[in-house]
Amino acid sequence: MRPFFFLECEMRPLVKVIDVAALRHNVRVLRQQAGAAKLVAVVKADAYGHGVANVLPALTDVDGFAVASMDEALQLRQLGVGQPVLLLEGIFAADEAALCAQHDFVPCVHSPEQLAWLRGVDGISAWVKVDSGMHRLGFAAADAASWLPQVLSLQQVRWLGVASHFACADAEDLSDAQAQLARLDALALPAGWQRCLANSAALFALPEARGEVVRAGLALYGMSPFADGDAARLGLRPVLSLQTQVLAVRRLQAGDFAGYSHGFQAQVAGNLATIALGYGDGFPRAIVSGAVQLLLNGKRYPLVGRVAMDMALLWLGEDTAAVGDAVLVFGEGNPAERVAAQAATIPYTLTTMLTARVRAEVVDG
Repeated sequence: MRPFFFLECEMRPLVKVIDVAALRHNVRVLRQQAGAAKLVAVVKADAYGHGVANVLPALTDVDGFAVASMDEALQLRQLGVGQPVLLLEGIFAADEAALCAQHDFVPCVHSPEQLAWLRGVDGISAWVKVDSGMHRLGFAAADAASWLPQVLSLQQVRWLGVASHFACADAEDLSDAQAQLARLDALALPAGWQRCLANSAALFALPEARGEVVRAGLALYGMSPFADGDAARLGLRPVLSLQTQVLAVRRLQAGDFAGYSHGFQAQVAGNLATIALGYGDGFPRAIVSGAVQLLLNGKRYPLVGRVAMDMALLWLGEDTAAVGDAVLVFGEGNPAERVAAQAATIPYTLTTMLTARVRAEVVDG
C-alpha cells in the first residue's frame, strides 16, 4: 500500500482566535466585582466554544471550575486542573458518586434520587440545589422543612451550603431576581453553610447576591449578559474573534440572483463577496438576508442570501475587495452581542455552536 504524503498548504481561512490576555483581564475584572467571594469559572460546553484546553492557561488563579457533566469534569482532571470542579446538574447515575469522591468533584444535589445515590459514599463535598424560582432543578425553597432533614441525614457528606440560579438577573426590572434572593434569605440553614448564587448578570446587577461563591460564565469570555450588549461598559474584553477571508468577488447587475434558491437578488448593480463561513461551521443558517453585518476593510457589510454549509455572501455595493481580504464575523470591533441580536439569537449560541472544523489560534494580547 502506497504511503500518504501531505503537502504543505494553506488551511481553510476560517479561524477562531482566542486571546488569553483578554481572558486574564476579564478574570481580574470579575474578581474585583466579586469582592470577597470565591470565583468559579464556568467552562461547560468546551468553555462556551472557546476550547477548554485553550483557556485553562489563563484560569490558573480561579478558585474552582463548573461544568455540566461528568465527562467534562474528567476532561479537566486529564488536563491537569487541580481545583475543585462543580457539577452544576449533579450526578446522573449512582456510579458517578464514587467518581466524585475520587476526583474531588462537587455535585449540586437537586433531587431525592441524587441523595440516595450519595448515601454510603464517603469523601464527597456537595451543594444543595434550591429552586428559588427558575423551576428547572432543585428542592423547592418553600419546602425546606421537608428536604433539609433528608439532606442532613447524609452525615458523611460535607455540605457546603445552598446553590441556586437566577432566571431574570439580566432584566432591567430586577424585582423577580430580588424575590428569588428573598426566598433564599428566608431559609433557616445550618451554621456555616455558604451560598453559591450569582451568575454573570447577578454579579454586576445584584451585588447583594454575591454570597460566598460566584459563578462567572458569559462575562468570563468578554460578553455582556445584558440586553444592551455592551461588554466594554462592564470593563470586559472579548476573548474570541471569529475571522475569515474573501474567497471571490462577483459583479452583479440589477436583477441578478445569487445563492441557493436565489436567496439574494441585486436591486442595483454592485459587487458580491463570497466568504468562507457556513452552517457547517456552526454559524446560523436561519438568518434574515441583510440583517447581519460583518466587518471587512474597516466597514460593515450585510450578509445576504442563504448561508450555505461552507460559504456565505456579503453585499459590497459599489465597494470592492480582494481575494484574501480579512473578514471579522464577530469579536473586537464587531461584538458577538451585536451580531447575535442581528441574527435573532444570543451570543452564547454564536460561540458554543462553532464546530470542530473551525481552527483555533491562541494568542496572548
